[in-house]
Amino acid sequence: MEIIIHRGAHQIGGCITEIKSDNAKILIDLGANLPDSNAKELNETDVAELAQDADAIFYTHYHGDHVGLFHLVPEAVPQYISKGAQEVMMCKYNALKAHGDYSKELAAIERFYHYEAKVPIDIKGRIRVTPYYVSHSAFEAYMFKIEAEGKTILHTGDFRKHSYLGKGLSRTLQYLVGNIDFLIIEGTMLGRKGEKVIQENDIKRNTVSLLKEHKYVFALCSSTDMDRLASFHQACKETKRNFLCDPYQKSVLDIFTRYMESSLFHFDDTFVLHRSNISNPKIKAKLSHEGFLMPVRASQIGLIKEILKEYDDGPAYLIYSLWQGYYKGTEKQVNPQIVELRELFPDRILDGVYDGFHTSGHADVETLEEACRILRPRLGIIPIHKEALSSYQSLDIAQEFPIIESSKQIENVEIAIL
Repeated sequence: MEIIIHRGAHQIGGCITEIKSDNAKILIDLGANLPDSNAKELNETDVAELAQDADAIFYTHYHGDHVGLFHLVPEAVPQYISKGAQEVMMCKYNALKAHGDYSKELAAIERFYHYEAKVPIDIKGRIRVTPYYVSHSAFEAYMFKIEAEGKTILHTGDFRKHSYLGKGLSRTLQYLVGNIDFLIIEGTMLGRKGEKVIQENDIKRNTVSLLKEHKYVFALCSSTDMDRLASFHQACKETKRNFLCDPYQKSVLDIFTRYMESSLFHFDDTFVLHRSNISNPKIKAKLSHEGFLMPVRASQIGLIKEILKEYDDGPAYLIYSLWQGYYKGTEKQVNPQIVELRELFPDRILDGVYDGFHTSGHADVETLEEACRILRPRLGIIPIHKEALSSYQSLDIAQEFPIIESSKQIENVEIAIL
């Protein structure tokens, strides 16, 4: 058997892992590089060569650094993702097609096969893949247990414990996944050990306090982070503020509502604001009297300016609930739209992790160590999705388990770290 880490061992994002047995091969994730990457991106020819003898590609979730090259895959290669994640992707690209030609992406999404939690998928009788639900800042993220050639591998994808749904992590690892030989595990937070990890419920409480003091609040956040949107929505319910959004955001919320059993993730009472109704007297009277919180995206600067001009009877505040690097990182990391949007709210910004309004979508170091100790991989830990200079060797678990960071052979398994 071979395990090949094509990308991800020395960078966050752009993840591509290959697992191959005698006559079967799968890929896990086919991610695009993050915008600040200096690495050359794969083109259609590169992807076709990588996928030409693949029997299937499995995506852990829909973030671009894991699924970004999906539209370059030859049609004959089956691609798997969860049904809910497929709907979120379809929603996104249906919205984008108003701004360009995304027919290739939409056609590829239509061809996706689905996997379900805890239901094994057999690949040519040689590789068995079993998905397990995991909490991440994406709706319907999964880890995969892969059984091949007498070995068991767990590929974690991106995961965390400090969210509404993260409490099930330990039980999943201990009772569902069980004993494994290799652990392919993310390490995003290895290079951010000083970053404060905030519980999602604390973000909700902080938002409640803000809404009690201020009538108009915008929240710059991911439009597909179900936990964060639930925090803001619940805060509105507790303070009797309107949870306001545009039609695109509502279409994403409708997917969450359909798929989730818990009422925490039901968004039926959302107030949808159409651009043509910003000045509607009845709507203005309601929103001016009751106030609102509105999740927004960086591309909505024009809409936000219109709302600020119309609702000027009180100061509007911005919750910044994204990564700090988008406005004060390197030149490649900074998003000019985000910088411009923040400038609309001088001295009225509740700033991410500093003020308790954002938390990482990734496991903190303590959770990474806990996962390794629960799973106790017999043959080793293979870190991915981490910065080049960060390492599991810096953790206590390096004394307990072998950390595989370079190519080697272990018990008839060829491991290549590219």
